[in-house]
Amino acid sequence: MHRMEYLTLHEVVINETVLIMNAVFDKLKTPLIIRRIRRSDIIWQQRKARRNLLQPEKHQLNWKWLFNQYRKNKPTESGVEQTAYVFCLKNPPQERAAFLLKSCRVDENNLEINALENFFRKTPEHPLKRKMLFFSLCIMVTYANALDENKLLVKEKTRFIIKDVVNEVVMRFYMSEAPLRKVAGKMECQSNYFLLNAYMNSKLNNRTL
Repeated sequence: MHRMEYLTLHEVVINETVLIMNAVFDKLKTPLIIRRIRRSDIIWQQRKARRNLLQPEKHQLNWKWLFNQYRKNKPTESGVEQTAYVFCLKNPPQERAAFLLKSCRVDENNLEINALENFFRKTPEHPLKRKMLFFSLCIMVTYANALDENKLLVKEKTRFIIKDVVNEVVMRFYMSEAPLRKVAGKMECQSNYFLLNAYMNSKLNNRTL
C-alpha cells in the first residue's frame, strides 16, 4: 500500500514545502537542497553544539537543548506541530550546511522559527553566506501556503515570529534585511504574511540575491 495513505496532514505540508523550496533553488541555480531532518543530523548537530558552547563569545544557540525539546514534543498533547529542515549542498552530495527548526501553533495562529542557524563561513561564495535569513523566511512563507491549502491555518491571520534571537546585533541585521520588527521586551521579531510574501516575491522576481 502506498506510503502517502499513512501521512498526517502536517507531514503532507512538510513534503509540499520541501518540494516547492527545492524547485525554487533549482530556478535560482543555487547549489542547495533542503530536506526534513534525520536522526543522524540531530546527532551531528548536537556534537557541533557542544563544541560551540565552549566558545560563548560566538553567542551560539544551544542546539542540544533545542533538539531534546523537539524530540519530546507530541502534537496530540501540546497542539504544536514542529519540523526541522536541513540545508544541504548538492555537491558534495547531501553535505549538511545549516539547520532550521520551526513550529506551528494552530490555537495561537502563530508560525515560529524556533532556531535559525547564524550561518557563517569564511568562504564568500558559499550559497548561504548572508542568505540564510532570506531562504528561511521563504521556507516559512511556503510552509504557511501549504498549511493554508490544507486548512490547518489561515495564513493571512497568522503571526510570523523568529524566537530567541541570539543578540542585538543579529536582531538589527534581521530588521535591516527583511520586513521584521522587534517584539517589545523580548528577543523576538515578527511580521505578517502579506509583508513576507511580498518581500520573498520581490527578491525572487528581481533575483536580488
